Amino acid sequence: MTGGIFDKTIELLGNTMDLRASRHKLLSSNIANQETPGYRAVDINFEQEMKKREGSAPAGMYLASTNHAHISFGSPSSPEPRVLDRATDLPGYDANSVGIEAEMARLSENTLMYNISANILKGKLNMLMTAIKEGAR
Repeated sequence: MTGGIFDKTIELLGNTMDLRASRHKLLSSNIANQETPGYRAVDINFEQEMKKREGSAPAGMYLASTNHAHISFGSPSSPEPRVLDRATDLPGYDANSVGIEAEMARLSENTLMYNISANILKGKLNMLMTAIKEGAR
């Protein structure tokens, strides 16, 4: 068995879910501004952002801080993803670049991928909980 219990899967899933949540905000903003004159649709390049995070994130597990006065243990920062202005071939008559059908499809896909990541993470954490409970016997 490679990787063991504390492999990089949990960290990778956390990064995935962070980026999916950021993308959800952008796509929701696009949908909310579908009738705003001159609004330009924005998005992130998910694959490119994941590659940046994979290359820069240190390995290991980190402690969460619940109070700003707590001592820092070098937890990784989650850099904000680079927001891209998504050009379109068919802007509306008011120079709005939001295509509602395309945005809704992107939002649905993003939500599905977030839920898949959350379910995988839940399974991984359930395995850890089982190992802890069985070890306590």
